[in-house]
Amino acid sequence: MLVLLSLLISYSSFSSGSGNFNLYSARTLPSANLAFNAHLSAAQQDYDTLKHFIGYSNIGFTYGVFDYLELYLGTTLYGKLSSQGKTFDPDKEEHVIGDRDLYTGLKFYFPLIGSASNTEGQTVNWLLGGHIGDNFSVFHSDKDDSLAIHSHFEPTLKHHSDIALDLLSDIEVYPLLIHLSGGYKFRGDYFDFHIPHTLIPERQDLLCWGAGFEIAAGPYTRFVFETKGINPQHGKADTLIGAFGIRFTSPEKFTLDLGVDYAFSDSVDFVPDWKINDAGRWRFRVGFSTQSTLIPLKKKEKKVEKGTIALTVNDIKTDEPLDASITFRDTTLPVYRTGEDGKVNIEILPGVYHITLSKEGYVPREASITVKPSSVVNINTVLRKKERPIGGFTGTVSSFRDLKPLATTIEFLGTKIKPITSDPEKGIFKGELPSGTYNVRVSSEGYLPQTFAIIIKEGETTIKNIKMIEKLEEKKKLVLRGIHFATGKTNIPPDGYPILDKVVSVLKANKNVKVEISGHTDSVGSASYNLRLSDGRAQSVRQYLIQQGIDSSRLVARGYGESKPIAPNTTREGRAENRRIEFTVILQ
Repeated sequence: MLVLLSLLISYSSFSSGSGNFNLYSARTLPSANLAFNAHLSAAQQDYDTLKHFIGYSNIGFTYGVFDYLELYLGTTLYGKLSSQGKTFDPDKEEHVIGDRDLYTGLKFYFPLIGSASNTEGQTVNWLLGGHIGDNFSVFHSDKDDSLAIHSHFEPTLKHHSDIALDLLSDIEVYPLLIHLSGGYKFRGDYFDFHIPHTLIPERQDLLCWGAGFEIAAGPYTRFVFETKGINPQHGKADTLIGAFGIRFTSPEKFTLDLGVDYAFSDSVDFVPDWKINDAGRWRFRVGFSTQSTLIPLKKKEKKVEKGTIALTVNDIKTDEPLDASITFRDTTLPVYRTGEDGKVNIEILPGVYHITLSKEGYVPREASITVKPSSVVNINTVLRKKERPIGGFTGTVSSFRDLKPLATTIEFLGTKIKPITSDPEKGIFKGELPSGTYNVRVSSEGYLPQTFAIIIKEGETTIKNIKMIEKLEEKKKLVLRGIHFATGKTNIPPDGYPILDKVVSVLKANKNVKVEISGHTDSVGSASYNLRLSDGRAQSVRQYLIQQGIDSSRLVARGYGESKPIAPNTTREGRAENRRIEFTVILQ
């Protein structure tokens, strides 16, 4: 609504009176408003070795008598400079500064569709108006006449009144404004200043027409496009002008205009004109205007019975009441909220309202409501939760050394997502998660917890196979099998290195434990032989672990020979089980 109202407010044209650059608009200033405008036009024209610079400044006031009528008054100041030669030479320059004319007029309209008061909610207006203007010269400069004679500029000569009559029409459909005009100008004759007749063309009456439109690019910016035609009654060339500009406004009703004119045809009344590389004739413009209310009008307040919006908001799936926010497109109205029961009653003036229902985690919903006096509008509506894209997360969990499936709990830190578990028999886990990045914590009794990050992508499955390292506690034993020492030898065979490397990882993960490395044999051979053999093998293992970075103070090696069998020595299988290396936690 702010954009619409700022679009409909009238601003001064370059020649005073409400309008744009070359055209008047039908709409007038609001009642008791005064506007001041100052605009500058500048250009250059070259004729062989002559260079001409000229500028016009229109300064004027516009007053809104009432909403349908405005009066304006202004004057045109000018400056001309002519120079002979390709470079400026003070001795060959002529210049003049003066006042070209005074102008005054009135403008009025009545609405065919809409109203003069810019009623809220009125988005379409069609206005029909009229303009009566008078333009006459007061001053005359002989120097200006001389400059005109030698420089091809139209002389600034005193002339009788020019009377302009125009029919105006505006069509306003947000965000577009269309201006149409057509009229006739009765031009007065020159006073006689004894200048050769050939230099004073007859001032013919003119048929004038114009069309333009504005586009709102937000509440404070408008783009302006115009075309204007001027057609003399007899003998002279017609004038066709195109214009483009941009207008910046502020809430304080200050306006800045930037524009440019282009002559499409040989022009009778297009001065100054700027010829750029034979690309046509241009005129550049800049100006500002400001507007204020002299007499604030007090509107009679009519007592209007309010209506009520009775609103209920629920979850579309669960039907649970929601504490939602209700915001109006009209930002002057407050924000309302439903209570714990999902209901709220809003008393409001009659009219058409656009509201937005919103709640964190839910898709917003918009609605248009018509409120009538002393009536209740019951609205039961629902909101749908936002659904984030889903991806899969799966894998297996097993022990690090022997790859035994484990039952684990998998948590997603910093979220409200429920943990998932792995199957104790197969170690498999599966789950679905909204897409995003998660910090995952995996824990299982007797094992060190693991924490890592995963990325879940929409429509894709992220696979993670997790290996858990034992948590070493006092008196806990790790039995190593698969290290096949040669008969009577203490050297570690190559196939034993991968097994011991896993032990290195376990010890590094359990940094504060001390372990005993114990060697055991079967009963083949003498007891003293087996004792020495088992001790040598335990020492070999200890030395390997030290080489892999384990602190020697954490390792104690000891041989027990055949004294601690874990299976009968009467079978081949039993003797194989008894030939082993064990790790026993002795200190934490």
